[in-house]
Amino acid sequence: MSIDDDDDTALGAAILAALSRDRDNNNTMDAYNNLVDKIGDAIIDWSDPDRFFRANREGWWLCDFRSAITVALVYVAFVLIGSQVMRALPAMDPYPIKFLYNVSQIFLCAYMTVEAGFLAYRNGYTATPCNDFNVANPPIGNLLWLFYISKVWDFWDTIFIVLGKKWRQLSFLHVYHHTTIFLFYWLNVNVMYDGDIYLTILLNGFIHTVMYTYYFICMHTKDPKTGKSLPIWWKSSLTSFQLIQFTLMMGQASYLVFHGCDKLSLRVTVVYFIYILSLFFLFAQFFVNSYIKPSKKKTA
Repeated sequence: MSIDDDDDTALGAAILAALSRDRDNNNTMDAYNNLVDKIGDAIIDWSDPDRFFRANREGWWLCDFRSAITVALVYVAFVLIGSQVMRALPAMDPYPIKFLYNVSQIFLCAYMTVEAGFLAYRNGYTATPCNDFNVANPPIGNLLWLFYISKVWDFWDTIFIVLGKKWRQLSFLHVYHHTTIFLFYWLNVNVMYDGDIYLTILLNGFIHTVMYTYYFICMHTKDPKTGKSLPIWWKSSLTSFQLIQFTLMMGQASYLVFHGCDKLSLRVTVVYFIYILSLFFLFAQFFVNSYIKPSKKKTA
């Protein structure tokens, strides 16, 4: 056998090995995709065992569980890897991007707030929970999908924190909140996409409108000597508003559960209450540590 024959044989073996690895990788990816799809289907089946509330979201962007969990995992990976990479790099402050981002959030959140109120009024919703749930033609469905997608846009909050090396802000509360609310509203888009869900959009949209207005103001009220944002007197009110928001949401969920409302998935409503309760405790802890304890030390 010639040297060329040996080379051809080696090349052929390398190609076969590469194809085998590729096939193994494809099999692994297929197995992963199948597993994730089964988990997503199981979650929806558990949430809506009678198959009454589930929506046909085929073709809607990020409405399948595989896409949603991939986005969430990429977000968490960015937090873990990005924070390590940035420790060796200087802090960055992309002012033009932050400027446009905050402005876009103000207008987007304000729109969702007004639209939620308008749709609720036009469809005869009342402040008393257990409003009609239209499976065939949900008036809140499109707006809820936009609200869900906006949670991906919210990830820029974390990107700016990591780029700015503001590690104190990169807390468990921050990452937990951004990750889980995105995944929870994936569930809502598929199962609880109409009726009383309007209140979540209305309250959260309003809070975020105020919050991003605050961020925008902070960008333009900096100490010329230190470059740091000057304190704004109503900063603590943001967390107070969020706690009020969570209280109203839990009140709505409690009413739906204890009055036996059959116009929403009872299981999702119970999980919704528990989830909002977890946010309430985390935000309350943040409020105490950030505003109550420091004020006591000053007066001591």
